[in-house]
Amino acid sequence: MRALSHALMLGAALALLGTSACSSRQARNVYEDITGQRSGPEHQLDLNTASRAQLAKLPGLTDKDAENIIAHRPYSGKQGLLNKKVLSQNKYDQIRDYVYASK
Repeated sequence: MRALSHALMLGAALALLGTSACSSRQARNVYEDITGQRSGPEHQLDLNTASRAQLAKLPGLTDKDAENIIAHRPYSGKQGLLNKKVLSQNKYDQIRDYVYASK
């Protein structure tokens, strides 16, 4: 019984590790799809310099969202998307791992 409990705990830990590796891989793949480049600052787009086309390719964003992001530049951090009411919490949650704001 104890061995089964340990095996279940080990399986859960490995599943969590696999999730974070998958998230990182997913962010890298999205970055490459958007920019055509294999590397970047943590595979994220800069909110202050990304083009409308690049922003519109982020998960859940439309061309109108991308235009709104550009219209409210500059950003001191990605949280500025919420502070300036540029995106809803739901849309922000979909892209927060894919963006950053340069200083």
